[in-house]
Amino acid sequence: MSATALVRGVPNTFDRALVSGPRRAINVPLARVQHHTYQRHLASAGYSVEQVPSSDDYPDCVFIEDVAVVIGSTAVITRPGAPSRRGEVPAVAGALGTRFDLFHIEEPATLDGGDVFVANDTVYAGVSSRTNRSGVEQLRSVVFEQGLDLVPVEVRDVLHLKSAVLPIDDETVVVTPNTVDETSLEGLHVLYEDESERHGFSALPLPGGSVLVTASAPRTTDRVLAAGFDVTPLDVSQILAADGGLTCMSILFGQ
Repeated sequence: MSATALVRGVPNTFDRALVSGPRRAINVPLARVQHHTYQRHLASAGYSVEQVPSSDDYPDCVFIEDVAVVIGSTAVITRPGAPSRRGEVPAVAGALGTRFDLFHIEEPATLDGGDVFVANDTVYAGVSSRTNRSGVEQLRSVVFEQGLDLVPVEVRDVLHLKSAVLPIDDETVVVTPNTVDETSLEGLHVLYEDESERHGFSALPLPGGSVLVTASAPRTTDRVLAAGFDVTPLDVSQILAADGGLTCMSILFGQ
């Protein structure tokens, strides 16, 4: 399977996306420009970028990562923790169903893809305001079938696990201090987000070893550079204003 990035466009209603803190003004046309630039970087990295049609009925639909998690030969179709986002699921499931076996998270479980990442042979799953323990346990059955381990991670004071722990390769993560139980990350090399840029850093590793990073966190980016990574800063100010980041705008598979 060729490297594919599944994305979903910025809807006209994006300025009504869910936010966990005080609402900041969101410029929807600028968000679209930033999203298009993001897609160009994915294409330049070798991904075939495929679109799921956007929908104004779902202001958060650009954050497609939350709706599905690809684990080996299975696409886990989530049950988002925010009820208003559950209508996003069918379109994404349809796009993945031609390529993968589908496993659906069932009530009363909730699971957001932003709470899941894979490093080496381990799947890390956040227990957060959007993902409950039942969701993690249902995910575990798929993870074990694929021959991987699963580590639950308690998340506090942030929306998702990947709001606090960002993998930049299979062995290295950037962590926002005091947001997770770091004993869960044993075996991973930890870099820390600069306190002055708290929640301003996001990252997405690309094939070939380069890392997309948010332009809004230069001090944290310097730490990533000092660790030997090749980085490309990207302005996603309007995405950050809606509690998003660089991982949540795509589902990547086939690398």
